[in-house]
Amino acid sequence: MDRTKEAYFSSLPPSEKIIWVLKQQEDYGGPQSAERLCTFLGMKRKNLDSLLSRLYKRGKIERVSMGVYRLPGDEREPKF
Repeated sequence: MDRTKEAYFSSLPPSEKIIWVLKQQEDYGGPQSAERLCTFLGMKRKNLDSLLSRLYKRGKIERVSMGVYRLPGDEREPKF
């Protein structure tokens, strides 16, 4: 991630960081397992699960399978 992206990313609230990661076209972007998101974002699993649940309920993300999420309409294969 280049410095401009790093600065932007670090300024985002946690829920927006999740969406940002899922939007990316780079290796680390696209549909993700909660475990991989947890590692990439450096978050505690309990906190991440809470954010994922809220984003899912608001229709901001979709659950592909248990513990795997993507943005609506994103047909890429999930990364584990």
